[in-house]
Amino acid sequence: MAKIVITGATGTIGSAVCRALLARGDQPVALSRNPSASTARLPEGVEWHTWADPLTTPPPTEALSGADGVIHLLGEPVSERWTPEAKRRIRDSRVLSTRNLAAALRDLAGEHRPRVLVSQSATGYYGPRGSEELDERAPAGDDFLAGVVAAWEQEALAAAADTRVVVTRTGVVLSPSGGALAKMLPFFRAGIGGPVAGGRQFVPWIHIDDVVSALLHCVDRPDATGPVNLTAPHPVNNAELSRALGRALHRPAVLPVPGFALRLLYGEMSVIVTTGQRVVPRRLEELGFRFNHPEIEPALRDVLS
Repeated sequence: MAKIVITGATGTIGSAVCRALLARGDQPVALSRNPSASTARLPEGVEWHTWADPLTTPPPTEALSGADGVIHLLGEPVSERWTPEAKRRIRDSRVLSTRNLAAALRDLAGEHRPRVLVSQSATGYYGPRGSEELDERAPAGDDFLAGVVAAWEQEALAAAADTRVVVTRTGVVLSPSGGALAKMLPFFRAGIGGPVAGGRQFVPWIHIDDVVSALLHCVDRPDATGPVNLTAPHPVNNAELSRALGRALHRPAVLPVPGFALRLLYGEMSVIVTTGQRVVPRRLEELGFRFNHPEIEPALRDVLS
């Protein structure tokens, strides 16, 4: 039985990871600011420890010591208007928490140090890139999110001298319980959904089940290191995603959403949906990973079933 520490355990991905670890007989150890409030969100069997302030303090040594691995999923949601204060929170929640976690791992004696850190990252690393196909060798972009992700990854990789480190550049996660799809569904169910800003921008999507399986695959594979794209092998553009979602819901998906309207509503944050990246999971496939949901329409039908 492996002991795996999870940060961000009550989020959409974190809670699914905890359930998957329990299902395969492992021991999930969750770090939380308030464990007593968090226990109601996850099944019995999860061990909890308090990490009161990830931005200013290291995680508790007793949680990390003797663990086999760490899956780090902390991060402030980016789907809000990017005021200067919001940008600071988005960056600090990722960069500072990862810095404190990596320092704590380095401080552990060798026999007590987890052998692997899988640190969540994002396809935002690449910035807006049009239809260019992007694998893990592609350089970072130069917008706000790309800068945040590059700094985030750098903090995780600081632990690589003593621990195997994987940074998982995760795309748009399709899940019934949160994320981008939850925000889209009310409009499409009402028959007023459609392509955004022309619909030509690529969406680096992935099913929640494949995210969880890929994270555990990166924990288990000793040859998994460095950046790994967590995206489905067949990226689609926004128009294709809209049509597939409309078909899955048996609703029309033809009403376009103009880019200028999103920019008026969300400001700079609208770049997340008005631009995109055509990301492919080259390294994940080299590591022998097999997707359960490689195609967009069957993946959507599964999530919505």
